[in-house]
Amino acid sequence: MAEKVFPGAVVHILTNEKTLYHEAFGFRCVRPKRLPMLRTTFFDLASLTKPIVIGTLCLQSVERGELFLTTPAKKYLPEFKHANVTLTHLLTHTSGLPAWLPMYLRASSPKNVIPYLSEVPLESQPGEKAVYSCLGYIVLGKLLERVTGQPLDKLTERRIFAPLGMESTRFNPPQAWHDHCAATEDSNSFERRMVNYERYDWREGVIIGQVHDENAHFLGGVSGNAGLFSTSTDLGKFCRTLMNNGGALLRLESLRNMQQVASAEGERRCIGWAVTDDGCLYHTGFTGTSIRICLKRKIAAILLTNRVHPDADRRGIIEFRKMFHSLIYN
Repeated sequence: MAEKVFPGAVVHILTNEKTLYHEAFGFRCVRPKRLPMLRTTFFDLASLTKPIVIGTLCLQSVERGELFLTTPAKKYLPEFKHANVTLTHLLTHTSGLPAWLPMYLRASSPKNVIPYLSEVPLESQPGEKAVYSCLGYIVLGKLLERVTGQPLDKLTERRIFAPLGMESTRFNPPQAWHDHCAATEDSNSFERRMVNYERYDWREGVIIGQVHDENAHFLGGVSGNAGLFSTSTDLGKFCRTLMNNGGALLRLESLRNMQQVASAEGERRCIGWAVTDDGCLYHTGFTGTSIRICLKRKIAAILLTNRVHPDADRRGIIEFRKMFHSLIYN
């Protein structure tokens, strides 16, 4: 905080049985006013949506016989024209889809997102390289809605949050939560620069209680790549369930399947998660969030920061995370 890597943070370290450490530091908001960070602060989890929501729902759908991971996505979502891309490719970031594109500028409407992504050329053959792609998880979110016949937010509530008692986790948090949310960026200036200030109906002012990611915002705040809000306590419930052999969430067999590393060049990826050199499940979110779970040692570290507030150009979060986790896991 002194070096302005982030204004505030919440740290939650736990085992499968107990909390080892849980504390808040700094400020959840410094612009337009200073508000203290609390252990109960809601965070825009950004890409933590991918493993928590999409990875989990896909494995549950396999258990229910609704999906088969080796099946091409096109079978479930016919308008997705990349015929050789399977669900496993999408889940492990080996589909060949680009990392990111400003769909809000390129797709004519939210309903046209999948046809638009079908026309995007693959950058590598499916299964060849592991390259992190938000676009693949947007496809998976739409696919789950199609297969189950339920909106993604309602499906997630029924299958994940309600069974685990995660009452402080949801897409599109209600207005009553907004004052208790960690602030993100001022006027989404990072994405404006990313697209060279192309004309768009950009949001003005500090973003609080709305999803920071502009593609997810374009999709109404409910997307497979981002949009989830939660607290450190609720995330602890999720981590503890995984550490207790899947609990009410996943069968043990699914938990094992989830950890299988894709045999592709590049990053070590499994279903929903990155895999560290020591075998931990790991994921980060652009807003400054991260989770690392060691299922073997049954310990999890949740680090939630608002590092994009008030500007996403802040540096140092990667180095800080390395130091933070080395203290816990080495």
